[in-house]
Amino acid sequence: MPRKRNDVAGVFEKYPGSGIWYVRYRVNGKNVRRKIGDRIKAEKEHASILLSKSSGEYIHVNAVRGITLSDLSDKYLAHIDNEANPVRPRDTYGPKIKVRAIKATFKDRPAASVQPAEIRNWLMGLGVAPGTMNRYRSVLSSIYRYGKEESFVTVNPVRDMKQFRVELPNPRWLQQEEERDIRATLQRWITECPTEHKVTKLYLRCHPLELTFALGTGLRKRNQYSIRWDNHIDLPGRTIHLPPSMTKTGKQLDIPIIDSVYNALLEMQEIQADLDGLLPREDESRVRMMPDGRVFLISENREWWKQALKESKIKNLRWHDLRHTFATRLVAAGTHLSIVQKACGHSSHNTTTRYAHVDDSQLRAAMSRLSI
Repeated sequence: MPRKRNDVAGVFEKYPGSGIWYVRYRVNGKNVRRKIGDRIKAEKEHASILLSKSSGEYIHVNAVRGITLSDLSDKYLAHIDNEANPVRPRDTYGPKIKVRAIKATFKDRPAASVQPAEIRNWLMGLGVAPGTMNRYRSVLSSIYRYGKEESFVTVNPVRDMKQFRVELPNPRWLQQEEERDIRATLQRWITECPTEHKVTKLYLRCHPLELTFALGTGLRKRNQYSIRWDNHIDLPGRTIHLPPSMTKTGKQLDIPIIDSVYNALLEMQEIQADLDGLLPREDESRVRMMPDGRVFLISENREWWKQALKESKIKNLRWHDLRHTFATRLVAAGTHLSIVQKACGHSSHNTTTRYAHVDDSQLRAAMSRLSI
């Protein structure tokens, strides 16, 4: 029976079972921790460090103080992509987009040389809302925080700058007449599409169903376009199941399927069946929609939604406002706020209160009951 391998002081596996090993040592009175790879490489690297230090020839090849922000960003992305990391964020898509912008701006700048004023000026030059600037700031701060934990840097310049003040916009939701105008526009597109353009016609038929689904479930846009038939839709049980990995609160969310959404899903199945028989198998890369198990076969609706609003002469309405509309209509129907909170998957009652406001006509009708 083979002898159990002895642990080497200064060599450790940060996340047990991950297979990624680190070395720990001291340089000039400071603790340094570096990620190496497998255990054998880590032990060899540690032995090499001890030998070079004992011979007086050791020079800490820092990358640590000289590591570029671009390299540090790559290390951070590998960190959050590591499935063995127990604290990896649920959302890795958003940070990756922001990291690309960070790398494009600061490139090969040493991470330790970036100053708070530079970060603020960069954020203000992005031309985005204060809330979005704060999200970029948060990702950059996470990169530096990870760098400090791994001893790649000793500073986090983001901590020395305040967040941008965010003023919440006036609530916006879809009025009944606006919904009628949008649906009329979408139906006109379907009617005017030539009969011989079969695939395009099927694509256009999806848009009213996407709208119905959003208004009848209150799902966030990214969730709506990620759900799959096998994983999330229970038609016999009339329920949509979102696992914790897909929700902002990290808790499972079960949404009842109402009649309008149920009928929309049945029609989506018919469209996908018709589409499957029309697609050219020899050149699938040129097809806009390809059945792949998702309920909605596109990942971004910005183009058609923007055009529908323009032709319907509707301004200042985002797709996310349909979620707001879902909550508002529930409240208008007399639904208790605690039920609205559960339907929307809000962790905070305050969030539900903001989404579920009442309009002037509802307020006037309620106050009229006070008349004697």
